[in-house]
Amino acid sequence: MKVTILGNYPPHAYKGLIQGSDREAAIKALFESVGGKVSGMMFTRGAYDIVVNAEVPDQADGMDLALAVRAAAG
Repeated sequence: MKVTILGNYPPHAYKGLIQGSDREAAIKALFESVGGKVSGMMFTRGAYDIVVNAEVPDQADGMDLALAVRAAAG
């Protein structure tokens, strides 16, 4: 199942990003832990800070990962 997840960073998370926090590796590891695969990630400006395109085994995993990505963004 293909999913697109949109997320925002809260203001306190920017410090970690500036200091070199590897959010991309963390998000990829989350997906791989349930048998999913990230096909693309974009850090954006505007309504959302991050867009993740991926494949997951099923809808339940997709919903769980959407919550985890949002938590990882913060």
